[in-house]
Amino acid sequence: MKILAIDSGTTTTRVWAVEDGRISDHERALGGARDVAQGRDQDWLRGHVRGLAQRVADRAGGWDAFDAAVAFGMVTSEHGLAEVAHLPAPAAPADLAAALMPLPAGDVLPIPLLLVPGVLCENRADAARADFMRGEETEVAGLLAEPGMIGPLLFVSPGSHSKFIAVDAAGRISWSVTTLAGELLWTLSQETILAGLVTADLDEVDLQAVDRGDEAARDQGLTRALYVTRLLHRLEEMPAASCAAFALGAVAADDLQALDSARRHGVDVPGDVVLGGEGALVTVYEHLLSRAAWASQVRRRPGLLGPLGAWSLFAMAHSAGGGGPAAPDATGAPSRQSADR
Repeated sequence: MKILAIDSGTTTTRVWAVEDGRISDHERALGGARDVAQGRDQDWLRGHVRGLAQRVADRAGGWDAFDAAVAFGMVTSEHGLAEVAHLPAPAAPADLAAALMPLPAGDVLPIPLLLVPGVLCENRADAARADFMRGEETEVAGLLAEPGMIGPLLFVSPGSHSKFIAVDAAGRISWSVTTLAGELLWTLSQETILAGLVTADLDEVDLQAVDRGDEAARDQGLTRALYVTRLLHRLEEMPAASCAAFALGAVAADDLQALDSARRHGVDVPGDVVLGGEGALVTVYEHLLSRAAWASQVRRRPGLLGPLGAWSLFAMAHSAGGGGPAAPDATGAPSRQSADR
């Protein structure tokens, strides 16, 4: 079986060809939910997704090479192709596979398109401690599809919105914490006096500078620590790369306080920590988490998990439903069989 996996997020859209759990091709381009939120319409997003998918399909010999497409991320939000309701936590990959929302062939792509629902971690007593995700649940599905990867564990997914996701012993997403780390770092690098000093694009990370940023944020608060970045550059002549590491350490330290807060409120934070992806922010999280007394193991899982998770969910749905979720009828409404599921 072969699918297109589509991750259309806040700022970027990516398309992969995945055959029998192996990625064979990909395309990516800027553009996503933020563009729709800022004034573009869904027709623009349809064309954007279709254009990238068409390039991958052409190189594979055409659309007939694919059984379906599976899309995840902000593409399933109110600023995406179609809004899909979140599944309530706890939610396992099998629950996600059963809840894939089908769009008919011809609506967006010439092949059926299945949308992955996000996960809502609701806290009725305190909305400030609730959380939700769109996209990272598919990364978790990809992670848990790997041999020997079982819960309980804490999955860390850096990005525009960094996510800390707890997976319980039954392999279910049980809770999550989201921060604006990625968007904050981008804004600092583009729209503030720290432009030219702050970046997450570092070949090597000055860990001593990370430690100083961590200490400054915990001692003086995040916004003061970020201003200290400029003072270090001007008064100590700290190199720009070290200034960036200092700022990354401050932002990451502030993020990790959310986990400390969860523990203080009685939330069970798994000690087995798995960091997804690559890059400087992953290195900084790894460095700081390795010193946390509650973390029994901190390890990386580099590479792509989202497209592999999309493949895994499609394979589950195909196996359980004898071909996957039922497609909508000509009016766009799911069949009774699909709706009852």
